[in-house]
Amino acid sequence: MSTAPVMDLKGLDELKEPLEAFVAKHGLSKREHDVLALLVHQVVSAENISEHLGISRNTVRIHLKNINTKVGTTSKSELLGKFIEFVIQQREIGSEEVTETDLLILIADDDDSYVDLVRKASESAIGSDIKFRHVSDGHQMIEYLEGTKRNDPSCKRPHIILLDLNMPKMNGFQALERLKTDPQLNEIPVVVFTSSSTQADVSNIYALGGNSYVTKPGGYQQLKQVMHGIVSYWGRIGALPSHKS
Repeated sequence: MSTAPVMDLKGLDELKEPLEAFVAKHGLSKREHDVLALLVHQVVSAENISEHLGISRNTVRIHLKNINTKVGTTSKSELLGKFIEFVIQQREIGSEEVTETDLLILIADDDDSYVDLVRKASESAIGSDIKFRHVSDGHQMIEYLEGTKRNDPSCKRPHIILLDLNMPKMNGFQALERLKTDPQLNEIPVVVFTSSSTQADVSNIYALGGNSYVTKPGGYQQLKQVMHGIVSYWGRIGALPSHKS
């Protein structure tokens, strides 16, 4: 009889304690715990979870269904949203930590109307005035960030970057590579926020040093949910590097 692989939570140290509490609260089994841990670690497809745990994809789907039933959710995105809310409730926020209202987000996207929608969805979902800066292509993004290095008062250093891939002049791949090879800028977390969902793009982004990959949702309510997750995570849960104005 084969032995099931043991989950390695390396890289999840900050979330290990709330994960255990969440599992205990909802009475999840050991295997359900492992599946949820992978979801939290952005391993979201049944195929990839199957590979990590050495179980069939059908078994993964059964575990996911059981987790959703116990937690009272109906999808992976809703489940992760529930977990994020739980972590926020559990974690005490120190006075020196960044909160949602402190976050400065730089959006690199050539679709002005979609950027406006992102702003509105974020403010509606979080209920606070999120600070945004907008650039329309990768070249403008690098120029803006170079301004932060010169202490240009019009170029305040962002806490996170939302980066589209398909932009003119310099695309998201090129901009990310430039950013992550600059020792003065490479600590800034980059969330790729794009319409592409191809596995090749996902793999390339992580290989270049991207911190997260999110596919743009189609509807406004879904966009609100996604932005709530992004802003809540980087504003309340994830540890950000020291912010240099």
